[in-house]
Amino acid sequence: MKVKQLLCVCVCVAASSLALAQTATKPAKPAKVAAPAKPAAAAASAGAESRTITFGSGSGAGAVLTRDELRTCLTQEESVRTRLAELRASREPLDKEKEGLTVDQQALRTERAPLDDFKRQADELSVRLKAFSARVEDWNKALADFNAANRSGAQAERQRTELNREREALEKLQKELEAARTQLAAASEQAVSAYNAKATALEARVSAWNQRNEQWNQASRSLEAERAAWVSSCHDRRYREEDENAIRRGK
Repeated sequence: MKVKQLLCVCVCVAASSLALAQTATKPAKPAKVAAPAKPAAAAASAGAESRTITFGSGSGAGAVLTRDELRTCLTQEESVRTRLAELRASREPLDKEKEGLTVDQQALRTERAPLDDFKRQADELSVRLKAFSARVEDWNKALADFNAANRSGAQAERQRTELNREREALEKLQKELEAARTQLAAASEQAVSAYNAKATALEARVSAWNQRNEQWNQASRSLEAERAAWVSSCHDRRYREEDENAIRRGK
């Protein structure tokens, strides 16, 4: 009898980290040129307008972002951060489900032991049936020889009695073996059917988990690609603080 084997699939997963820190750089010193002095308020305003901030922790050597470029970078940064948090949150249920599947797989392996015992019983019954078949063959030969000899007398009667006694013993043994085979077949069929039903259901759950896990991995790889693209376009880039303030105000 065939018993389904449940394949265990182990899948390794990893989440990409996203570091989008902001640090401020010191304003550049004004150039020394001859010009009329400005009021203090105007000078403070000009200094504030010229203040630049850098994405990341680098030197900010790249070109200053335009307001539209900054808007795009800020939008992408928020989007990546939000989806990364959602992706990480969705990892925990998957891992817990995997733990449950592992427990169920171990339990199913435990339930396999009775099936192996049925196989042992079937092997033992097979040996008994072969021995019975050999006895039947010997009895048939002895009966044929007795009938061919066509003897009479006391010795012939003793042989006839022995043949009849063996026939009765064989008939009794045959009934016992048939009953044992019927009982074993019914019990093993029920056990194997129940085991296979559990194995099939568990295999379907494992397959569904693997599919969802692969979808998670694909989403993780896609998000990592977006993060890399953001780093390439925005990380270590300078932008004007006044542009950021304007964007925050919806301008």
